[in-house]
Amino acid sequence: MIAVLVTGSRGKSTVVRMIHRAMVACGLRAYGRITGVIPRTLTPSEEVPILRYSGAHVEEMRWWIASLPPDVQGVVMENSAVSPELQHLAGSWLKPSVTVLTNVRPDHQDMWGDGEDNAAKALLKGIPKGSTVVLGQEVSSCPLAMALIDEAKWDVVVAPATVGDTSYRASNESIALKACEVLGLDREVCLRAIRSLEADLADFSLLKTDRGELAFAFSANDLTTTEDLFRSLGWRREDATVLFNHRRDRPERFRVFRPWLDREGWKERIVIGDRPFFIGRSRYVRCLGAEDLKALVDSKGLVFGCGNVVYGAPLELKLFRESLETLILG
Repeated sequence: MIAVLVTGSRGKSTVVRMIHRAMVACGLRAYGRITGVIPRTLTPSEEVPILRYSGAHVEEMRWWIASLPPDVQGVVMENSAVSPELQHLAGSWLKPSVTVLTNVRPDHQDMWGDGEDNAAKALLKGIPKGSTVVLGQEVSSCPLAMALIDEAKWDVVVAPATVGDTSYRASNESIALKACEVLGLDREVCLRAIRSLEADLADFSLLKTDRGELAFAFSANDLTTTEDLFRSLGWRREDATVLFNHRRDRPERFRVFRPWLDREGWKERIVIGDRPFFIGRSRYVRCLGAEDLKALVDSKGLVFGCGNVVYGAPLELKLFRESLETLILG
Protein backbone atom coordinates (compact mmCIF):
# COMPACT_ATOMS: atom_id res chain seq x y z
CA MET A 1 0.00 0.00 0.00
CA ILE A 2 1.22 3.51 -0.79
CA ALA A 3 0.41 6.25 1.71
CA VAL A 4 0.64 10.03 1.43
CA LEU A 5 0.20 12.61 4.20
CA VAL A 6 -0.61 16.20 3.21
CA THR A 7 0.10 19.11 5.55
CA GLY A 8 0.44 22.88 5.21
CA SER A 9 -1.44 26.10 5.90
CA ARG A 10 -3.45 26.25 2.66
CA GLY A 11 -4.48 23.86 -0.09
CA LYS A 12 -4.42 20.59 1.86
CA SER A 13 -7.91 19.41 0.92
CA THR A 14 -7.46 20.33 -2.74
CA VAL A 15 -4.13 18.51 -3.00
CA VAL A 16 -5.58 15.43 -1.27
CA ARG A 17 -8.48 15.38 -3.75
CA MET A 18 -6.07 15.73 -6.68
CA ILE A 19 -3.73 12.95 -5.54
CA HIS A 20 -6.68 10.67 -4.79
CA ARG A 21 -8.17 11.29 -8.24
CA ALA A 22 -4.80 10.45 -9.81
CA MET A 23 -4.41 7.24 -7.78
CA VAL A 24 -7.85 6.05 -8.86
CA ALA A 25 -7.11 6.93 -12.50
CA CYS A 26 -3.99 4.75 -12.27
CA GLY A 27 -6.14 1.79 -11.24
CA LEU A 28 -5.54 1.82 -7.49
CA ARG A 29 -8.25 1.15 -4.92
CA ALA A 30 -7.53 4.45 -3.23
CA TYR A 31 -9.08 6.24 -0.29
CA GLY A 32 -8.63 9.80 0.93
CA ARG A 33 -9.68 11.96 3.86
CA ILE A 34 -10.26 15.71 3.83
CA THR A 35 -11.47 18.00 6.59
CA GLY A 36 -12.23 21.26 4.81
CA VAL A 37 -15.71 22.74 4.66
CA ILE A 38 -17.36 19.31 4.80
CA PRO A 39 -15.17 16.49 6.20
CA ARG A 40 -15.26 13.59 3.76
CA THR A 41 -13.93 10.16 2.93
CA LEU A 42 -12.93 9.83 -0.72
CA THR A 43 -13.61 6.29 -1.95
CA PRO A 44 -12.67 4.83 -5.35
CA SER A 45 -16.08 5.91 -6.66
CA GLU A 46 -17.53 8.72 -4.53
CA GLU A 47 -17.11 11.25 -1.71
CA VAL A 48 -18.87 10.32 1.55
CA PRO A 49 -19.41 12.90 4.34
CA ILE A 50 -17.88 12.06 7.72
CA LEU A 51 -20.65 12.48 10.26
CA ARG A 52 -19.57 14.02 13.55
CA TYR A 53 -21.67 14.05 16.70
CA SER A 54 -19.34 16.55 18.37
CA GLY A 55 -16.50 18.84 17.33
CA ALA A 56 -13.47 17.78 15.33
CA HIS A 57 -10.86 15.75 17.23
CA VAL A 58 -7.36 14.66 16.27
CA GLU A 59 -8.25 11.03 17.13
CA GLU A 60 -10.58 11.03 14.12
CA MET A 61 -7.52 10.42 11.93
CA ARG A 62 -6.61 7.23 13.80
CA TRP A 63 -10.22 6.02 13.66
CA TRP A 64 -10.36 6.73 9.93
CA ILE A 65 -7.15 4.81 9.17
CA ALA A 66 -8.38 1.83 11.21
CA SER A 67 -11.67 1.82 9.28
CA LEU A 68 -10.06 1.42 5.84
CA PRO A 69 -10.96 -1.82 4.00
CA PRO A 70 -8.33 -4.58 3.87
CA ASP A 71 -7.96 -4.37 0.06
CA VAL A 72 -6.92 -0.69 0.05
CA GLN A 73 -3.98 0.02 -2.28
CA GLY A 74 -3.50 3.76 -1.87
CA VAL A 75 -4.22 6.25 0.92
CA VAL A 76 -3.89 10.03 1.00
CA MET A 77 -4.85 11.92 4.15
CA GLU A 78 -4.91 15.52 5.29
CA ASN A 79 -3.21 16.22 8.61
CA SER A 80 -5.98 17.96 10.54
CA ALA A 81 -4.02 18.56 13.76
CA VAL A 82 -3.60 22.23 14.67
CA SER A 83 -1.60 22.23 17.90
CA PRO A 84 2.17 21.97 17.28
CA GLU A 85 2.36 19.27 19.98
CA LEU A 86 -0.11 17.09 18.04
CA GLN A 87 1.31 17.50 14.53
CA HIS A 88 3.33 14.28 14.72
CA LEU A 89 0.35 12.01 15.40
CA ALA A 90 -0.92 11.76 11.80
CA GLY A 91 2.45 10.55 10.55
CA SER A 92 2.88 8.05 13.37
CA TRP A 93 -0.53 6.54 12.56
CA LEU A 94 -0.40 6.61 8.74
CA LYS A 95 3.34 5.92 8.27
CA PRO A 96 3.46 7.65 4.86
CA SER A 97 6.16 7.02 2.30
CA VAL A 98 5.56 10.56 0.99
CA THR A 99 4.62 13.68 2.96
CA VAL A 100 3.49 16.82 1.15
CA LEU A 101 4.03 20.30 2.62
CA THR A 102 1.99 22.73 0.54
CA ASN A 103 3.08 26.02 2.15
CA VAL A 104 3.85 27.65 5.50
CA ARG A 105 1.60 30.69 5.43
CA PRO A 106 0.79 32.31 8.79
CA ASP A 107 -2.39 30.92 10.38
CA HIS A 108 -3.71 29.73 13.76
CA GLN A 109 -1.77 32.53 15.43
CA ASP A 110 -3.27 31.65 18.81
CA MET A 111 -1.38 28.32 18.72
CA TRP A 112 1.48 28.86 16.27
CA GLY A 113 2.33 32.49 16.91
CA ASP A 114 2.61 35.22 14.28
CA GLY A 115 4.53 35.01 11.04
CA GLU A 116 5.78 32.49 8.50
CA ASP A 117 8.65 31.22 10.65
CA ASN A 118 6.34 30.15 13.47
CA ALA A 119 4.02 28.46 10.98
CA ALA A 120 7.00 26.57 9.55
CA LYS A 121 8.15 25.43 13.00
CA ALA A 122 4.68 24.10 13.81
CA LEU A 123 4.02 22.34 10.50
CA LEU A 124 7.44 20.71 10.22
CA LYS A 125 6.73 18.86 13.47
CA GLY A 126 4.24 16.82 11.43
CA ILE A 127 6.75 15.32 8.98
CA PRO A 128 7.76 11.80 10.08
CA LYS A 129 11.29 10.42 9.87
CA GLY A 130 12.00 8.36 6.77
CA SER A 131 9.34 10.03 4.64
CA THR A 132 10.20 11.64 1.32
CA VAL A 133 9.01 15.25 1.46
CA VAL A 134 7.40 17.03 -1.50
CA LEU A 135 7.50 20.79 -1.01
CA GLY A 136 5.39 23.43 -2.63
CA GLN A 137 7.54 25.96 -4.48
CA GLU A 138 6.57 28.61 -1.92
CA VAL A 139 8.15 26.67 0.96
CA SER A 140 11.54 26.75 -0.74
CA SER A 141 11.58 30.55 -0.38
CA CYS A 142 11.26 30.40 3.43
CA PRO A 143 14.85 30.37 4.79
CA LEU A 144 13.95 29.02 8.23
CA ALA A 145 11.82 26.22 6.81
CA MET A 146 14.61 25.14 4.47
CA ALA A 147 17.19 25.32 7.27
CA LEU A 148 15.06 23.07 9.50
CA ILE A 149 14.43 20.68 6.60
CA ASP A 150 18.17 20.50 5.86
CA GLU A 151 18.89 19.87 9.53
CA ALA A 152 16.37 17.00 9.61
CA LYS A 153 18.02 15.42 6.53
CA TRP A 154 14.76 14.47 4.84
CA ASP A 155 14.80 13.38 1.21
CA VAL A 156 13.27 16.49 -0.37
CA VAL A 157 11.68 17.13 -3.78
CA VAL A 158 10.42 20.61 -4.69
CA ALA A 159 7.42 20.94 -6.98
CA PRO A 160 8.28 23.08 -10.01
CA ALA A 161 7.07 26.65 -10.30
CA THR A 162 4.13 27.13 -12.62
CA VAL A 163 4.84 29.00 -15.85
CA GLY A 164 2.30 31.51 -17.12
CA ASP A 165 -0.34 30.57 -14.56
CA THR A 166 0.12 31.87 -11.02
CA SER A 167 -3.29 30.73 -9.74
CA TYR A 168 -3.60 28.62 -6.60
CA ARG A 169 -5.18 25.88 -8.70
CA ALA A 170 -2.05 25.67 -10.87
CA SER A 171 0.22 25.65 -7.81
CA ASN A 172 -1.77 22.83 -6.20
CA GLU A 173 -1.73 20.85 -9.46
CA SER A 174 2.06 21.13 -9.59
CA ILE A 175 2.40 19.88 -6.00
CA ALA A 176 -0.01 16.97 -6.51
CA LEU A 177 1.61 15.91 -9.78
CA LYS A 178 5.10 15.93 -8.25
CA ALA A 179 3.86 13.74 -5.37
CA CYS A 180 2.41 11.29 -7.90
CA GLU A 181 5.72 11.20 -9.80
CA VAL A 182 7.59 10.44 -6.57
CA LEU A 183 5.15 7.57 -5.97
CA GLY A 184 6.03 6.17 -9.40
CA LEU A 185 2.59 6.68 -10.94
CA ASP A 186 2.11 7.34 -14.66
CA ARG A 187 2.65 11.08 -15.14
CA GLU A 188 0.34 11.61 -18.11
CA VAL A 189 -2.51 9.62 -16.55
CA CYS A 190 -2.11 11.58 -13.31
CA LEU A 191 -1.96 14.94 -15.09
CA ARG A 192 -5.21 14.28 -16.97
CA ALA A 193 -6.91 13.09 -13.79
CA ILE A 194 -5.74 16.07 -11.72
CA ARG A 195 -6.84 18.59 -14.34
CA SER A 196 -10.26 16.92 -14.64
CA LEU A 197 -11.02 17.45 -10.95
CA GLU A 198 -13.99 19.75 -10.46
CA ALA A 199 -13.84 22.71 -8.07
CA ASP A 200 -14.86 21.99 -4.48
CA LEU A 201 -17.70 23.72 -2.65
CA ALA A 202 -15.63 26.38 -0.88
CA ASP A 203 -13.13 27.08 -3.65
CA PHE A 204 -12.70 30.69 -4.71
CA SER A 205 -15.43 31.74 -7.13
CA LEU A 206 -17.55 34.69 -8.17
CA LEU A 207 -21.24 34.47 -7.28
CA LYS A 208 -23.57 36.76 -9.19
CA THR A 209 -26.78 37.97 -7.59
CA ASP A 210 -29.50 40.07 -9.24
CA ARG A 211 -27.63 43.37 -8.84
CA GLY A 212 -24.25 42.47 -7.41
CA GLU A 213 -21.29 40.10 -7.30
CA LEU A 214 -19.84 38.28 -4.30
CA ALA A 215 -16.23 37.14 -4.52
CA PHE A 216 -16.30 33.96 -2.44
CA ALA A 217 -12.88 34.02 -0.76
CA PHE A 218 -14.03 33.01 2.72
CA SER A 219 -11.93 29.83 2.78
CA ALA A 220 -8.59 31.61 2.20
CA ASN A 221 -8.15 32.30 5.96
CA ASP A 222 -4.73 33.96 5.72
CA LEU A 223 -3.97 37.53 4.64
CA THR A 224 -1.49 36.73 1.86
CA THR A 225 -3.90 34.42 0.04
CA THR A 226 -6.81 36.78 0.63
CA GLU A 227 -5.00 39.79 -0.83
CA ASP A 228 -3.79 37.72 -3.80
CA LEU A 229 -7.35 36.61 -4.53
CA PHE A 230 -8.62 40.18 -4.34
CA ARG A 231 -5.95 41.37 -6.77
CA SER A 232 -6.82 38.54 -9.17
CA LEU A 233 -10.28 40.05 -9.65
CA GLY A 234 -8.99 43.28 -11.16
CA TRP A 235 -11.42 45.28 -9.01
CA ARG A 236 -10.54 48.74 -7.77
CA ARG A 237 -10.52 48.80 -3.98
CA GLU A 238 -12.62 51.97 -3.89
CA ASP A 239 -15.38 50.18 -5.83
CA ALA A 240 -15.49 47.15 -3.52
CA THR A 241 -17.10 46.46 -0.16
CA VAL A 242 -15.05 44.07 1.95
CA LEU A 243 -17.14 41.60 3.96
CA PHE A 244 -15.60 39.64 6.85
CA ASN A 245 -17.49 36.62 8.20
CA HIS A 246 -16.53 36.39 11.89
CA ARG A 247 -16.55 33.43 14.27
CA ARG A 248 -16.32 34.01 18.00
CA ASP A 249 -14.15 30.89 18.34
CA ARG A 250 -11.63 32.37 15.86
CA PRO A 251 -10.83 35.74 17.49
CA GLU A 252 -7.19 35.67 16.39
CA ARG A 253 -8.17 35.59 12.73
CA PHE A 254 -10.13 38.82 13.08
CA ARG A 255 -7.27 40.38 15.05
CA VAL A 256 -4.88 39.60 12.19
CA PHE A 257 -7.29 40.76 9.48
CA ARG A 258 -8.43 43.97 11.21
CA PRO A 259 -5.52 46.23 10.08
CA TRP A 260 -6.09 45.00 6.51
CA LEU A 261 -9.81 45.71 6.79
CA ASP A 262 -9.12 49.15 8.29
CA ARG A 263 -6.73 50.23 5.54
CA GLU A 264 -7.67 53.13 3.29
CA GLY A 265 -9.40 52.57 -0.01
CA TRP A 266 -12.33 50.26 0.61
CA LYS A 267 -15.73 51.54 -0.44
CA GLU A 268 -17.12 50.05 2.78
CA ARG A 269 -16.14 47.54 5.47
CA ILE A 270 -18.75 45.14 6.86
CA VAL A 271 -18.57 42.34 9.43
CA ILE A 272 -21.20 39.58 9.59
CA GLY A 273 -21.48 36.41 11.67
CA ASP A 274 -20.66 36.83 15.36
CA ARG A 275 -20.12 40.41 16.50
CA PRO A 276 -16.47 41.08 17.48
CA PHE A 277 -15.74 42.83 20.76
CA PHE A 278 -13.72 45.55 19.00
CA ILE A 279 -14.70 46.11 15.39
CA GLY A 280 -12.33 48.88 14.27
CA ARG A 281 -13.48 50.88 11.24
CA SER A 282 -15.90 48.19 10.07
CA ARG A 283 -19.66 48.19 10.49
CA TYR A 284 -21.48 45.17 11.90
CA VAL A 285 -24.51 43.89 9.97
CA ARG A 286 -26.74 41.16 11.30
CA CYS A 287 -27.06 38.61 8.51
CA LEU A 288 -29.27 35.65 9.39
CA GLY A 289 -29.13 33.58 6.23
CA ALA A 290 -28.68 33.31 2.47
CA GLU A 291 -31.50 35.73 1.63
CA ASP A 292 -30.08 38.41 3.95
CA LEU A 293 -26.64 38.02 2.40
CA LYS A 294 -28.03 38.15 -1.13
CA ALA A 295 -29.91 41.36 -0.31
CA LEU A 296 -26.72 42.84 1.15
CA VAL A 297 -24.71 42.00 -1.98
CA ASP A 298 -27.48 43.40 -4.20
CA SER A 299 -27.31 46.68 -2.29
CA LYS A 300 -23.50 47.00 -2.42
CA GLY A 301 -22.58 45.86 -5.95
CA LEU A 302 -19.05 44.44 -5.76
CA VAL A 303 -18.47 42.55 -2.50
CA PHE A 304 -15.29 40.72 -1.52
CA GLY A 305 -16.02 38.06 1.11
CA CYS A 306 -13.31 36.77 3.44
CA GLY A 307 -12.69 35.49 6.97
CA ASN A 308 -14.39 32.17 7.67
CA VAL A 309 -16.39 29.92 5.36
CA VAL A 310 -17.82 27.24 7.67
CA TYR A 311 -20.22 29.54 9.42
CA GLY A 312 -23.63 30.95 8.63
CA ALA A 313 -24.81 32.88 5.60
CA PRO A 314 -21.88 32.60 3.10
CA LEU A 315 -21.98 28.81 2.88
CA GLU A 316 -25.79 28.82 2.86
CA LEU A 317 -25.78 31.20 -0.11
CA LYS A 318 -23.18 29.12 -1.98
CA LEU A 319 -25.17 25.94 -1.42
CA PHE A 320 -28.38 27.68 -2.48
CA ARG A 321 -26.82 29.02 -5.69
CA GLU A 322 -25.28 25.67 -6.62
CA SER A 323 -28.57 23.85 -5.96
CA LEU A 324 -30.38 26.38 -8.14
CA GLU A 325 -27.86 25.98 -10.97
CA THR A 326 -28.23 22.19 -10.76
CA LEU A 327 -32.00 22.50 -11.15
CA ILE A 328 -31.68 24.92 -14.08
CA LEU A 329 -29.09 22.82 -15.90
CA GLY A 330 -31.01 19.63 -15.21
